[in-house]
Amino acid sequence: MYSNTTYVLADQTAIDLLRNQLGAVRSKVIFAKSIHEVDSYLIGSQPDLIIVHGSFLSGNAEKFEKISKHYIGIKFIPLIYIGTIDDPGFSALVHFRLIDCYDGTDYEEVVERAKQHLSPSVRLRFWGVRGSTPCANYENIEYGGNTSCVEIEYPGMKELMIMDSGTGIRNLGNYLERKNQTGYEGHIFITHPHWDHIQGFPFFKPFYSADNSFSIHMPEQYRGGAQEILSGHLTKTFFPVTLNMLAAKLDYVTQSEELQSFSHYKIEYLVANHPTKTAIYKIHIGGLVIVYAPDNEIPLKTSPIRFLDNFTEFIRDCDLLIHDGQFSMKQYEERIGWGHSAWERVVEVAKRAGVKNLFLTHHDPDSNDDYLEGLDANLSKYIGSPFEMACLAKEGMEVRMPVTLNELVEK
Repeated sequence: MYSNTTYVLADQTAIDLLRNQLGAVRSKVIFAKSIHEVDSYLIGSQPDLIIVHGSFLSGNAEKFEKISKHYIGIKFIPLIYIGTIDDPGFSALVHFRLIDCYDGTDYEEVVERAKQHLSPSVRLRFWGVRGSTPCANYENIEYGGNTSCVEIEYPGMKELMIMDSGTGIRNLGNYLERKNQTGYEGHIFITHPHWDHIQGFPFFKPFYSADNSFSIHMPEQYRGGAQEILSGHLTKTFFPVTLNMLAAKLDYVTQSEELQSFSHYKIEYLVANHPTKTAIYKIHIGGLVIVYAPDNEIPLKTSPIRFLDNFTEFIRDCDLLIHDGQFSMKQYEERIGWGHSAWERVVEVAKRAGVKNLFLTHHDPDSNDDYLEGLDANLSKYIGSPFEMACLAKEGMEVRMPVTLNELVEK
């Protein structure tokens, strides 16, 4: 059965009021009025929604900001704030990626928004969105400096589903370790073995516990499959840890292009236009179709032969396309053949293919936050015509795509 948790922070007076209002929300609701309760709860828990009443931040804002920043993954949680952005404590919430603000005059709005956040959903978490090389510079913090890694979660799905193992997978592993659970199982689908997609592999802490087991999927390369490729990278010459030093049970799978079924989803791939054999993964899950293409060059003409036609059909009418948008058209003209796309070209092809939602990723390490904010603003012009959502992927962003109960039953 799909379940979720709402964590409500307020003083006692507000708690008494909210307790009645939130009775209409189908969720386990946990109330806290002390900053010490927040600290102890977040050590081992990850709520699906946080509701903060302005009364709680009075005197607690600085401590709450400090505590919440310490817990990996908290930025993925949507937050509803009851108060105004002019409240003195509101600035303590700036590191949350999704904040809804209500002044408290109409609690029906709060309840309705909470229901939307808590509805059964496919959830995508962006742990890394940078391309080519990680960059921890101050000017890259807003959009993120870790390289490609996306986690996909589905109601009732116990196995982990991870796309790529760039440096972003390190934080995902730390997040999982914080839960103090054992026996993790899952599948890691690596698009290709370029450094920025496997550099985080040996830093994924669940690999070091014999209680865990994972399947590592990758298209076959000219020098072998996933095990051969990763063994070549994890040698004493390049890194002190080798594959045989990882304690978890690891199966290495040469991923087939054909549609394959797993417990809650199906997956297939199209070979990307990229310098090495690279997968564009298509995931069928909960009645939705998600395409993950962090490294793919959409040519300006029809070459390679029929690639553009095949790619357009592969993404046609998909619910979400996560695609490489590393360059602008001007930059791309000097980088043709590098294996990455101009964002304007991605928009053009996605529109023609009937894509419903578009997220651009694999940001160039030299693209700072100011530049990316400008690009994000340009993408927002396409919202509603034709996309439901169009934006840049941000590290720490979670996307929730609702599914119906029938789809949950059908898996």
